[in-house]
Amino acid sequence: MYVYRDYPEFSWSNSRHKTFLECTRKYYHQYYESHNGWEYEAPEENKAAYRLKNIKNIPILLGDVIHKVIDQQLKNFLNGKILFTESEMVDLVTHHLNKAYLDSTKQRAQWFRMPKRYQMLHEIYYGKGLSPDEISSAKTKLRLCAANFFRSKTYQDILNKLEMHVLHSEDFQTFEVNGVDVFVVLDFVYKDVSQQKWVVVDWKTGKESEEDRKQLALYALFLAQKQGISIEDIVLRNEYLLTGKNQEYQLTQFEIDSAQSLMNESIYHMLGYLENPAKNKPLHIDQFEKNSSNKCQRCNFKEKCEV
Repeated sequence: MYVYRDYPEFSWSNSRHKTFLECTRKYYHQYYESHNGWEYEAPEENKAAYRLKNIKNIPILLGDVIHKVIDQQLKNFLNGKILFTESEMVDLVTHHLNKAYLDSTKQRAQWFRMPKRYQMLHEIYYGKGLSPDEISSAKTKLRLCAANFFRSKTYQDILNKLEMHVLHSEDFQTFEVNGVDVFVVLDFVYKDVSQQKWVVVDWKTGKESEEDRKQLALYALFLAQKQGISIEDIVLRNEYLLTGKNQEYQLTQFEIDSAQSLMNESIYHMLGYLENPAKNKPLHIDQFEKNSSNKCQRCNFKEKCEV
């Protein structure tokens, strides 16, 4: 049930942590100024922040849609429904991207009023549109990701394992750490009964990063705390759809403890930007420093810093 709040509830997630480290001014716009921006009588600065928060660039949107279509494919399999072919998966994702393009170019006024229902592409809002190179790159990336999903170790396991128990598929989950709600999105979690191991899968549509392993540690922390699964029984797997590679890890208790320490330290610094922690009321915007970098050109809130 929706309850109006003057300020959002405080929580923690890996994406929130990364935004905080990138730029505290962006963090303010994303998590505080945008709050209640969907309300008809909200101040214009809140409405503007909420609109800008919902902008996506092509790589981000492409990754989001691929995740959604993969999740639908997995649910189709688990529920005994007809499966998409590789070409059908490409067509589904392409349809979503085309809709986003049409929303951005033909429905700008509608997006302005209802930014959650309509979509706006960063390349169109801030630029001159999509270049032929950007379109070609997105098409190539989509074809590679779709082909590599069908060949992936995880998908082959799903099709061929005699016994497996699925725990989560693209689920938004929460657990508590020191009184703070922590949010994680689990792409796919299943138990390989023959190996007696729980496998946590994270689909990646971008390049490999050193942060990937740290992100998986948060998922292991969730399963250990919420499901009571031993760390020794958890296998963490990144499926890199752009290259067709996968990486598997079994983390040590030290790595899990390090993930929790990082989380605690991050929460501590975030709370330092609050005027009233009990209400999650932030300090004045001027206290959230701008961090000028090469990422500014790709920031959704660029226009707010340029005023």
